[in-house]
Amino acid sequence: MKQENWNKENKGKPWTDNELKVVLSDAPTKNNCIKYAKAFKRGYGGVAQIYQWAATKKKEIKRKRPDDKFVNQIKNISKKLDWVV
Repeated sequence: MKQENWNKENKGKPWTDNELKVVLSDAPTKNNCIKYAKAFKRGYGGVAQIYQWAATKKKEIKRKRPDDKFVNQIKNISKKLDWVV
């Protein structure tokens, strides 16, 4: 996907719980990925990853990334928001 030239100064920096709550409170669409990438000054792929990890089953995460702080943070937030996976 070709990205527009928006400010990505926060790309690669840690996400706050509140930022993740905002992203995960909305549907995982292409338009929302772009909207939140622009809003939080991040890359499109970073936002898309949040949705991807939130939708990944815990069993698979334990197998692939058991000690990944970011993935565990996403799963904790998604659990609080009642994402069913």
